[in-house]
Order: sequence, then C-alpha cells, then structure tokens
Amino acid sequence: MITLRKHVSLCYTLQVVWCVLVVAEEWTVTIPNQISGLTGSCILIPCSFTHPSSYSPSNVTWYQYSKMPAKYPVVFSRTKPVDIIEHYSGRTELVGRASDGDCSLLIHGTMLEHNGDDIYPWVDEVSKYVFAFFQWRVTLEVTDTAPRPQLSVSEEQREGGNITVSCAVLHTCPSSPPSLSFRDQRGVVQGYHTEEIQGRWRVLSTISFVARAEDHENAVACNVTHPGGQTATGEVVLDVSYAPRSVSVSGGSTVVQVGTNLSLSCVSDANPPASSYLWYLLRDGLVMPLNHSTETVAVTDLDPDENVFHCIAINSLGRSKPSSSFVVTAEYKPSILANSSCSYHAGQVFCRCQARARPKATVLWMVDGEPLFPASDPITSPQNQNQNHTVMDILAAEGTYENVSVTCLVNNTHGHDKLLLRVFVKALPTNVSISQLPARPLEGETVTLSCLGHGHLPVSSYKWYRVFGEQAVLLKEDSGSLSLSVTRDVGQFRCSALNEMGECSSDTMAVNVEYAPAILPISFCSVNDGEVRCECVVDSHPVAKIIWTPWSIQDNQTHNITDLLNWRILRSILIGPKGDDMGDVLCNSTNEHGSAFLKLPFIGETSAQRSLFYGGVGGVLLLVLSFATFLFRRFYSTKRRECHAALEEVDLKGALQVIHHEPTDCPGNTRTLMVPEEDFHYNVYDTGHSVQ
Repeated sequence: MITLRKHVSLCYTLQVVWCVLVVAEEWTVTIPNQISGLTGSCILIPCSFTHPSSYSPSNVTWYQYSKMPAKYPVVFSRTKPVDIIEHYSGRTELVGRASDGDCSLLIHGTMLEHNGDDIYPWVDEVSKYVFAFFQWRVTLEVTDTAPRPQLSVSEEQREGGNITVSCAVLHTCPSSPPSLSFRDQRGVVQGYHTEEIQGRWRVLSTISFVARAEDHENAVACNVTHPGGQTATGEVVLDVSYAPRSVSVSGGSTVVQVGTNLSLSCVSDANPPASSYLWYLLRDGLVMPLNHSTETVAVTDLDPDENVFHCIAINSLGRSKPSSSFVVTAEYKPSILANSSCSYHAGQVFCRCQARARPKATVLWMVDGEPLFPASDPITSPQNQNQNHTVMDILAAEGTYENVSVTCLVNNTHGHDKLLLRVFVKALPTNVSISQLPARPLEGETVTLSCLGHGHLPVSSYKWYRVFGEQAVLLKEDSGSLSLSVTRDVGQFRCSALNEMGECSSDTMAVNVEYAPAILPISFCSVNDGEVRCECVVDSHPVAKIIWTPWSIQDNQTHNITDLLNWRILRSILIGPKGDDMGDVLCNSTNEHGSAFLKLPFIGETSAQRSLFYGGVGGVLLLVLSFATFLFRRFYSTKRRECHAALEEVDLKGALQVIHHEPTDCPGNTRTLMVPEEDFHYNVYDTGHSVQ
C-alpha cells in the first residue's frame, strides 16, 4: 500500500498587493497499486484518505483514469448515478463514509471488461491544484482462471505421529469467500478466514491425522471453489518415515543342485531405506544366524534337501519382523546307505538296497554281473522331519549257492551310485549281555539296564526276566532298556534278544548296588571254657572294614581274628582268652558310604553252643546253595552256547532263480525271471554312464 502526501504550494502574486500560500500537507490517499479478482466474484478495494482538520468531506466519487481529463468516465457516484459507465453500472457501491475518511469501493459481479482498468477516488472533487487525486490509482486485474491453492505439511512425518496439512488461498471478496475441501482424506478439518495486506484476504483449511506407512508418497489434494464457479486443485505429496515392513527374500531358482552358488536379496518397504540386515538359516529346527549384514548375500554351502532362509531389515526407526520362509531345495545324486545288505538262509538270499537321492531315483540290480530289470518303481520315502529322501528296493532269490554277487545301482538326473552288497547268514542274536548305568549306584537311586545283542537280522524286540534262584519271572518291559529304583536286595536279572530267527538270552546279572554297612542282629559274644568268641556279621557294599575294640587283656594274652566273606556278608570272628576284668566288646564297620558300630551282647554257654550248631548248619546250607547256583549257571550257559556264535559272512554262487517283488512281500506282486549267463554291455537308463 502506498501513501502519498501531496505538498502543493500555490502562490498567486497579485501585482503589488499579496501573495497567498496554500499548503495542502494534510491531504493523503492510501490505496493499493493493483488488485486482482475473478469473474463472477467481487473485489473490495480498500481506500482511505486524510484531509485538513478544518475541512469536512461529504462525498466520494470514483473515476476511470483517462489521459483526456475531460473524458474521465464515472465508476461510482451517488450524486450522478446516471453518469456511471455501462460495465460498472449497478456493480459498484461505496462501503465506507467520506466523513470517516473511508473511500473503499466494492465491485460486484466482476467481468473481464474490468481487467486493466485504472480507477481512482475523488473526494468532493477538490481542485487538482489543491490535491491531484488522479495520481493515486489502482489497476484492476480480472481473470476467469482460479489460481491453485497453496499446500504445506508439517515437518515431522513419522508413522504413528500426527500430520497436519494446510491449504490456503488468497482472494479479494471477503463477503463471499471461496470454499476449501480436502479430497478423499481422513482426519480432523479446521477452517480460518483472515485479512492480509493490500486488500487481500486469506482462507485457510487444515486437516490433521495419524500418519501410517501406507500414507507415504500419497498425495493430499485440496479443492477450492470460488463464488463465480471457478475451481482449482492443489496437492502435496507426503513423505512418511517408518521402520521396515513387508520383508521378503527373493532369489533365483528355488531348486538347485548341491554345491551351486545362490544369490539372495532381502526386499523391504522402508523410509528411509533399510541400512542393514540380519540373515538366518533354519536347519533341522535350529535357527542359525548367518554372518551377513548386506541386502544381498551369496550362499555357497547349501545343505541337501530343504534350506529355509529368513531375513530382517533395519533402518534408523527400527527393525522389521522376520520375513516369510524362502525355501531352497538342494538336489543331489544318489548315495547308497550303509544299511543296504543281503541275508542268506536255507538256500534263499534276500537283499535290501536303500539310497538317499533327490529327485527320485531308480534302482537296478545286477546278479553275478547280469542286469535284472525292476518289476516296478522302487518305494520312495515321504519327506519327513529330517528331510531324508530315500528310495528302497528289495530283491529275493531262491536256489542260491556260495559266492553269489549282488550289486545295487541307483540313478537320478544328477548322477548314480552303485554298491556290491555284503551277504550275511541269518542267525539268532549273539553275544547278548546286560550293561548297567550308573555302574555304582547308591541304594535308592535309579539305574538303567540295557540289553545288548548282535545279529542278522537285527534284533526286533526284547524280554526281561527277574531271577529268583532257579525261577525267572517275565517282566512287562519289552524294550532294550529297563529302569529300576534299586535297593540292596533288588536281585538278579537277565534279558533275551529276539529277531525273526528266534531268541537268545544273556547270563544272569546281579545289579550292583552300594550302601553303608549294617551290623546284623545275629552278631554276638559268648564265653566257653575260659575262651571268648565274638562274631560280627556285616552287610555292606563295597565290603566294610571291621575294627574290634576287645576287652582288656594282659600283655601276654593273644586273640585271633578271622574274616569270612560270602558275597556282601562279611563275618568277622574274634577269639581270645577270658580275662578276670572283662569289659565291653565293640564291633566297628566302615566303608566309603558310612559306618556302623555295635556293642555285642554276651550269651551263655548253652546259647553259644546252640549258636555254633546253627552257624554250622547255616554254613552247610550256604555251601549247598552255592553249589546249586553253580550247576544252574553252567546248565544255562551250555543251553545258550549256540547263541554266542560270531556273525558269518558268506559269498553265494550257483544256478540262480531270482524272485523280484515289492517290499510288501505281497504274493500277487511276485514274478520269476531267469537270468541269462552270457556277458553283455548294459546302459544305465539315460545318464550316459554304463556298466560292463
């Protein structure tokens, strides 16, 4: 807005008489140089003026400026409305009062004809020599195209935070301002209308909402509609920052051969982009981190079968969830398993060939160098938890002799493998025995007995027996292990290993249990014919050490100590002369697990003789039982002698009638083939490999 002050000095000199000086310093006009508007809308031209304090203005007239003063067209006049030119007639009004120094003009229904007009106010048509109002003009700029609204967005645009988008437009028609609206946008909207400078007004609308990652790079559009019907649209593109998400692993083929190099990339959606990465490989249920932090990794050590990869993307705002699984299947050529073999019994050989392969492999047999075509496809094991893909085929042959040669050949698209199978004679399990863990348990602890045996065919089941003398009780346990909570009298056990050829038993084994000494109540002292005899009977394992604390004896007196051990029972016998002043006799027993002591009671002579008699009888019975146990063990050892033969490996050769069938042993699937004796060259399927 420009304020001009007119300094006019008029000096009219009348030849001798006077000189009058008129100074118009108090006349000013404040008006914009230029103002714009839209067709069909309105324009409010702000205008104010000052005047000498002694002057009282009453009327304001607006004119269109012309270089020909006599032809200044009237834009607005209260006193001469008929003089108003046509394209302003009925469209202008004075919104202020001259007495208040307000000369503002409102133009309704602006038209393109108004564009470029220079107009100015004239107060009371004051003489131009007093104040030249026409020098303070405003230029009208009228268009029928609405400008785009101006949009701005808050600086912080982060997922989860608030975003505020502002939309503003300037106008010159405060009585009918334009309207603003946001297109297809959620949030809280607020509106404002404020006066600016130079006759302009500002319409402002804001929308606030919580930022989402999905909002990134979305455009927020704002529409403006003016009273004349003109519309315009502005937009601003959001730049929302967020942690990585939608993470996935991408690579080339998901099916490769073992040993192939593979390049994998961790793809993520993040702003700013992910700057580092975590890589994981899932193998056999275990998550193993990889030593890589880049977006792309080269994998060179793929395991056979499935390799499951995951990645996590990281930026300055956080990290993503693990990606979904990216499974790479590594295929490999066949490898015949070590359990492939043949067994022989009663003139028949039975062969089983198992191989690990991916993709599925085919199995061929060669008997004495001659190929045998398969009757059907081999059985393929389903994928299990260990990703162990195997194929299996079975060959049965009758009428075999020594030195037969059976070779298994397995082939797939990646190669082949072959193996000359070993031939075993079917027999009972051999070398059946029992092992104990822990080897030295304490009483009350749990021990595990394991039944061990070897044979061909392998052991398929077990039996457990608890042995009481010559009697054996069959237990319910049928696995190879037996768990017991042991006591000192837990007893003896034996086991049997079974296969399809029969059953073979182990020797009877006493469970080893260790415990602290316990002095049995049969311990005593007796006096007979001036001689003292004391017996201390101790049950312990390992065997306890017994220390006697005998009665007082003279220096020349002697006593003898004899120890008798029967399995875990130690009988210590102390014999010595009777003294006149006899004290107590103590038996002290100790082993690594504890100790026990007992003051032995004295019994009379008759009782002592009875005890000696019973002790002698007990000794005889003990000898009888020991001898019976020896005979029993010798008898069973003789019966099981045939179970302990070593495995025999034989070669079978001769005229061969081969029966090849499915592993289900179903008779309906069996067919008989006669193998020719001549040698010939045979190509193994279509791999390019051959067998002579």
